[in-house]
Amino acid sequence: MAQRTEKYPPRSLPGRTLAVAATGGSGARLALRFLGHLLAHDGVARVHLVTSEAFKLVLLREEDQRLDAALKALPKRSKLRVYGETQLDACVASGSFPVDGTVVIPASMSTVGTLAAGSGRNLCHRVAEVALKEGRTLILVPRETPLSLIHLRGLTTLKEAGATIAPFIPAFYQGPATIEDLMDHFFMRLFDHLGLDSDLSARWK
Repeated sequence: MAQRTEKYPPRSLPGRTLAVAATGGSGARLALRFLGHLLAHDGVARVHLVTSEAFKLVLLREEDQRLDAALKALPKRSKLRVYGETQLDACVASGSFPVDGTVVIPASMSTVGTLAAGSGRNLCHRVAEVALKEGRTLILVPRETPLSLIHLRGLTTLKEAGATIAPFIPAFYQGPATIEDLMDHFFMRLFDHLGLDSDLSARWK
């Protein structure tokens, strides 16, 4: 069988290579705006996006957008590679493919439970599992409230395995005027954990 190779190897350009998995939790706009900031960042060379079918449904219900149309509005699309959840032969499914960090945003509780049990069955699960097994940065943005004991135990298991758990909990000390202000301050914190400089929002002085 011929070996699969990425058309544009992640090290062919200076900058970081990141993976983003968007699953079916509420908050599809979080994924889109976060992707836009990543692609616009000069320190990011490539973003590999994996979308679940549930994410596409949430995007349509919440934002009245189909995935293709939503992605066309993003900046610097040449940096973006997009995969469906069934593409288990994608480059990012392998630990030998170098990725500097992975973010699951939004992370549905179904995804959290699957990862905590180590029973991944699609590419969204796989990219997170690869980050854990390779000891790479993994950030989960769970979207659920209230959290059941099962949810909390799953998140605890993933934290113990090395993931960063970052639920979308807005801060208000920066004086936000819009929902986008709230999101951008949160994204700035995610950028910090990914090792990316950012001035998306005001910081605590």
